Amino acid sequence: MTLIGGDKEELAAYLGRRFDTNGELTEDVYLDLNNPHMVTICGKRGTGKSHTLGVLMEELMTLPAAAKGNLSGIIVDAMGIYWSLQVENPESDSLNDWGLSPQSYPVSVYYPAGLEDKYEEAKEYFHKGFELYPSELDVGDWLFLLDIDETQAQSGLLARVIEQAEEDYGKYYDLSDLIDRVEASSEAGNIKEALLRRLNKAQGWGIFSASGSQIDDIVQGGEFVVLDLSGAGALPWNVRTMLTAILVRKMYNKRSFERSREEVRRIRGEDHSTEFPLVWLFLDEAHLFAPSGYNEPSSDPLIEWVRQGRRPGLSLVMATQQPGALDSRILSQCDTLIVHRLTAGQDSDAVGDKISELHDSKKISHYMTQIPKEPGYAYIMNDRSESINPVKVRPRRSWHAGGSAKLDEYLD
Repeated sequence: MTLIGGDKEELAAYLGRRFDTNGELTEDVYLDLNNPHMVTICGKRGTGKSHTLGVLMEELMTLPAAAKGNLSGIIVDAMGIYWSLQVENPESDSLNDWGLSPQSYPVSVYYPAGLEDKYEEAKEYFHKGFELYPSELDVGDWLFLLDIDETQAQSGLLARVIEQAEEDYGKYYDLSDLIDRVEASSEAGNIKEALLRRLNKAQGWGIFSASGSQIDDIVQGGEFVVLDLSGAGALPWNVRTMLTAILVRKMYNKRSFERSREEVRRIRGEDHSTEFPLVWLFLDEAHLFAPSGYNEPSSDPLIEWVRQGRRPGLSLVMATQQPGALDSRILSQCDTLIVHRLTAGQDSDAVGDKISELHDSKKISHYMTQIPKEPGYAYIMNDRSESINPVKVRPRRSWHAGGSAKLDEYLD
């Protein structure tokens, strides 16, 4: 067997099997889960990125109980596909070839609470609504979400009503409180109406409330959470990136402080069990959350996570079909790279630059000519082992809902 990035087989993910130059499958390949890792999974559309992301989720959920109880898996699901971890893979024949059996996994799926009616028909798979306090966002965040330029008169009015709401209610106000103060203001009618339209639209997203969710309620040891930010198609992308920014920032701060407390207790010889778990964060379409060339609200929190997250035990697994469009500051910090088939251009160049850091490695074009064209094949590199491993990723044990819709699905 090959174990990439570590030395504890019992704390490793079974990824698949090596393939040789003839495409024949040989020994099993595992990826270390004991240490914190920053992983990028890339490849063009249809090569198996989301599938591989799902395999790593499954493997985390099958770790020994003592290890699993001290970590939490958080899946930021902007596309609405990972709820299917709860459903067994119906294609058992492919699993039999690998000596595996279908399995469902106990994940908790959160969705915007105000959009509950959209999830009603599938509530056995979508479990809990989440809400945030509007006070989690500063004025700059609101300007971004509501698409208001800071030079516009609406900006000044918004800042004033937020200040008024905070004076009256502290942290616990909702959007209706802001709306009431806009309506009662002495600002010109056209300015009030423009801001009210935006605030009413934000209220329709169903994510802000005076009774918001606490991060400790969502991130718990032994729990695996799918945060469905697709909003059943109702959430704009800027809302998804802002929510991700808030979540990442909160988890980073909580876990960093908790790590310091653990170390103090260890020095004192006291019980140093964790009160806030280690976190594995999964992010699909990562280039949309931390793009190259400009900042999204989630860019800086994610960059801080990959730069400083190893000490407190924070891991990140990202998938993208456009590694060239991913912020280079993130890609440079990744210790593990899983490369499915890529075509020439900006994306190959970005990955090639990372691979060229390995001793005696060949150009990316060499590996792309060797990889079979079917989905699921990849090359895996890790900074610790400084080797490139050809791997056929194993089948999912749970159902993969990330495939494209095809006409023949609707035929009898």
